[in-house]
Amino acid sequence: MSCISRRLERFSLSRSALAVLVLLVIGATACQQQSVGQVEPDAATVLTGLRIIDGTGGAPVEQGTIVIQDGRIVAAGVLSDDQIPASATTVDLAGKTVMPGIIDAHGHVRAVDDQIPMREDLLKRLRVLADYGVTTVVSLGQLTNDETPEVATLRDEQESIADLDRARIYTSGPSIQGQKSPEEARASVAQRVSMNADRIKFHMGDGSPREMSADTYGAIIDEAHKRGLRTYSHIFSVQEANEVLDAGIDVIAHSIRDQDVGQALIDKMKARNVPYIPTLTRDLAVFIYEDTPAFLEDPFFLRGVSLYSEEIPTLTSPEYQQGIRESEDAQAIKPALEQANRNLKILSDAGITIAMGTDVGGGDGRWQGYFEHVELAMMVEAGMTPMQVLVAATGAAADVSELDHLGRIQPGKVADLLVLDANPLDDILNTREIHSVWIAGRRIGAEGTN
Repeated sequence: MSCISRRLERFSLSRSALAVLVLLVIGATACQQQSVGQVEPDAATVLTGLRIIDGTGGAPVEQGTIVIQDGRIVAAGVLSDDQIPASATTVDLAGKTVMPGIIDAHGHVRAVDDQIPMREDLLKRLRVLADYGVTTVVSLGQLTNDETPEVATLRDEQESIADLDRARIYTSGPSIQGQKSPEEARASVAQRVSMNADRIKFHMGDGSPREMSADTYGAIIDEAHKRGLRTYSHIFSVQEANEVLDAGIDVIAHSIRDQDVGQALIDKMKARNVPYIPTLTRDLAVFIYEDTPAFLEDPFFLRGVSLYSEEIPTLTSPEYQQGIRESEDAQAIKPALEQANRNLKILSDAGITIAMGTDVGGGDGRWQGYFEHVELAMMVEAGMTPMQVLVAATGAAADVSELDHLGRIQPGKVADLLVLDANPLDDILNTREIHSVWIAGRRIGAEGTN
């Protein structure tokens, strides 16, 4: 039944012809608005000639078109002429590849420069992320309680800013650690809720003796669920992974790094639909600065030097590097990272949902923006395909983070896009060949919309 017919059924046939005429006009207008691609011409932007990698894992669309209105995707794919508004602003991107903006499902955006206001420091970091094509970051651990409301304010503002020029942010507030009782644990969850956190994270430890009892970390998960929040856990070992799974965890937020993952754990993760965020660059950053890494001179790295210059002098000092070489903990992470790589391959092959995360901003030399691209390359080196990795950094990261409006190039999704000069399915390093970054349908760093 047509849209007009459905509306006519609601009215008596005895109504006047004038009323019916008015109804027909209203109904026809509504039907037109519901048609894919039918948008106000002066409000639409059309990107043409693209290879579209849509974030679902499906085959790329060649010579595709994307129609954007009011910051969202109206239509995408190989479109007919009637799906493309004739008077829209058209941007010819022939030969380019477009993918959803990168989502870091485990990062940190923290204010560490006390010479400028907190908000300004946070914005500086979010803008560097966006310049690298990282259009969303889930910040799993603020430095202080005072910082969390400021981050929450930035989160709440981002949906209403038409010319948003920074990465979107979501936050857990400070990670919950060292709670002495279930009552204390529940109070910590309540505190983060009062600060407007949108998820909860806690630390199990790094393979050392347990910081919290089962009743205590179980209370964190239970209280978060009662308040409608997703829970993430910092873990290291198979034992810790089993413990948080038994307690009802929603997301395992770091790699398992002590031994190979067995079938029993895989079955448990599948039964409970628990995804996995490997954060390989987190471990790389623990030992890589025992010498001066070559990437510090990489032009793509230097794209973020306005922010990175804060840390480079420390990391390149002889004293710091000698300390890393002499640290037993730092050197022990080398085999742990090898184990993390093996487990990523095992879990990915087993069908566990993998989301890309980095732990950027969580310590020295964890570069916001640059390390997301390093993480993608490391995931491929661990045995995932480029397509699997791109899904992990887009559609899967959105799903794991419960950000349904992001992560895919589909009608109704927010038009956060990364346009590349080369195809990352040919070589994952091509995510670094950035042509342009679009947030809410606008090209950042450019006048107007194109």
